[in-house]
Parts: sequence; C-alpha cells; structure tokens
Amino acid sequence: MISKTARIWDDLSPSDPQFATEFVNRILRAAVDLNASDVHLDPRKTQWEVLLRVDGVLSLVGTIPISELTNPVTRLMVMAGLPTYLSGQPQEGSLTGVPADVEMRLGTFPTVHGPRAVIRLLGSKQSFSSVGELGLPADVTSDLMQICDSREGVVLMCGPAGSGKTTTLYACLREIAAAENRRSVLTIEDPVESLIDGISQSQLVPTAGMTLAAALRSAVRQDPEVLLVSEIRDEETADAVLGASLTGHLCFSSLHASDVSGAVRRLAKMSLPNYLLQSGLLAICSQRLLRRLCSDCRRDPQDLAAQDCATCAGIGYSGRIAIAQCARFDGDRIGEAIMSALDANQSVSQMQLAARGAGMMSLADRAWSLVESGVTDKREVYRVLGRHADAG
Repeated sequence: MISKTARIWDDLSPSDPQFATEFVNRILRAAVDLNASDVHLDPRKTQWEVLLRVDGVLSLVGTIPISELTNPVTRLMVMAGLPTYLSGQPQEGSLTGVPADVEMRLGTFPTVHGPRAVIRLLGSKQSFSSVGELGLPADVTSDLMQICDSREGVVLMCGPAGSGKTTTLYACLREIAAAENRRSVLTIEDPVESLIDGISQSQLVPTAGMTLAAALRSAVRQDPEVLLVSEIRDEETADAVLGASLTGHLCFSSLHASDVSGAVRRLAKMSLPNYLLQSGLLAICSQRLLRRLCSDCRRDPQDLAAQDCATCAGIGYSGRIAIAQCARFDGDRIGEAIMSALDANQSVSQMQLAARGAGMMSLADRAWSLVESGVTDKREVYRVLGRHADAG
C-alpha cells in the first residue's frame, strides 16, 4: 500500500554503510508489488523525496536524509553500469539485479541538489497483452484486429505520455507475430521497452546521422512486411514512415496529439501534403487510461472511512480502464469526413465536429459512459481529460 510504503525502510539506519543498497532493493521490490510504472528519487536540501507512480498518479511515499551513505542514485548508477563520476550530466541505462522477470530503465538528471533519478518499470513481456485482452471498447478492438491483418498503410497511436500507446502498439505486434501466416516484423525503438517473441527489435543508437528516419530507410532494405517506429517526432520521420507505407509496408508508430483530429492536423503542420496523408494513413487511434473505482470498498475516494480498504489502501481507485477512439482512412466514413475537413482547411474543433457527425464517439463520450455505469467517477474524468472532459 502506498500509504505504508515508507515503513519498509524505517528499520534501516542512515549510518549503516549498506543503507543505500538495502533501501534501493526494498523500494524496487515495493514498486513491483504495487504495480508502479515509475519510481522518482528527488534530492532536496536536506532529504531525498521518494515517490511512486501507480495507476498514472504520482504520490510521495516518504523521505530519507541526505548523506553519502544514503545516496540511492549512486547505488542505482552502479547497478546500471553508469559512470558515477559523470553524475553532473544526464545518463540512461538498464538496471541489473532487479526483481525477476521485470525490466527497469534508469534515467538520471542533474539538479542543484545533486542528480535525481527516475526508474521506469517496463514489466515483463507477458504484461503486453494481445489486442483482445486490452479492454478497449469493442468497436476499437474490432478495428485494430482488422488493421493487424492489413498489408500496407500507417497506423498511429496518439495520446499524452502514460496513456498506454506503447502497450497497444506492442499488443498489435504480438497479434501479428501469433498469426498463422508468418510475416517479417522489424522495429526501431528508442528504447526497446519489452521483448516480443517472433519479431526483430532494434534499439536506436544515437551515432552520427542515425536518426529514426535514417534507421527506417535502412530497415526497409531488410525485406520487412511490418515496421514499427517508436515515435514520430518530426517531419523527416513522418515522411519516412509514410513513404515506407506507400511501398507496401504496414507501419506502426505513435504521435503526441490530443485526439484523432489533432493528430491529422499535426501531421499537416509538418508540411506533409494532404494527398500523401490520404494515400498513406490507414488508421489513427487515440486513447487515455482512467482509474477504476475500487471494487471492494466502492466508496467516494474522498471518504476517510475508505482508508481501511486493503485493496486500494484508501485511495478509492484500483486498476485502470482504457477509453479510445479510432478512425480508419481506407474508405470509412469517419476518416473521409476528417480528410474532407482537412482539405477545406478547417480547424481541429471543426474536424472533430465532422468526425462526430460521421459517427465517431469522443473520448469524453466514452469517459462519461463509464461514469454512468459506475466504473469510474467524474473527478477522475476531469483529472485525465481536463478541459476536454466537457467536449462530449
């Protein structure tokens, strides 16, 4: 339980030479047990703040005094094989000696009080389920299953960081890898977040000239049928992905955009001509993750009496559920409506109205339907969607 996590190191003495080693072991174990996605270790003037992100929410779980013996970042850098004498610059590496079947990636960054650290828990390969097990809305699941059988076109997952884009993309690759008719699948990732049997995964090495776009152009010559580029960040990568799709490749990637219409508009602002988008795009999906109300206490998260619940530790929520929308651009009327709005140089809000008129449910629509069915509450909807919560 998050509220009790700090107690796991109460018996450790800050003067013990093994303090940092034992503390790191315990906090990583606690993070795994709580199914946390990230661990934050932030140095302040006199203490370290220890935070865990569980179900998308970052919570302070305790503090430890600052001293040479209690420095957890130094211990983590040793575990990741990073040079501790370079603590004044950002570094990244994979942790070794962590709980079994869990991949963890360390990132350090210098601050005025010393280097802070964030550990990303990537989970085991079993944590990336098949498409049918993701819990997406039935219509989105059906679209993705059909998309996985396609032979060409670009498929984009969009949403902010932590919205589950990578999990969905990996599920699509697992679906393709498990199909009876084997296809050659190659990924270019930064970084590889989990290993999938039956496909070839590569991690981008930032050597001179080796960008995502450059790596993709080389990958096309490896005779792949399905490609994944971890993220479209710029015009060069977008152009390379669309170009690969037009030469008979099914290409998956992610894009930071608020929804489907926002993703189309962002691609257009990368100076990509509309005809190229219309020819290359196969589908764009957008998703978010909402926390579920605890199924055991079923109390208002602000109710102090709920703090006795062993399932949610008094938080009021336990687990998450996805809300999503998907537009296909292979003749589907929603995709055609969005492209017509783009051709008319309409705004994102006008494109959204056009999509709704063609039958697309907004993310807000999906979210409020979960509130009505008692899966989550309005407080969580506003936390995740913000001002867009009233856009349904």
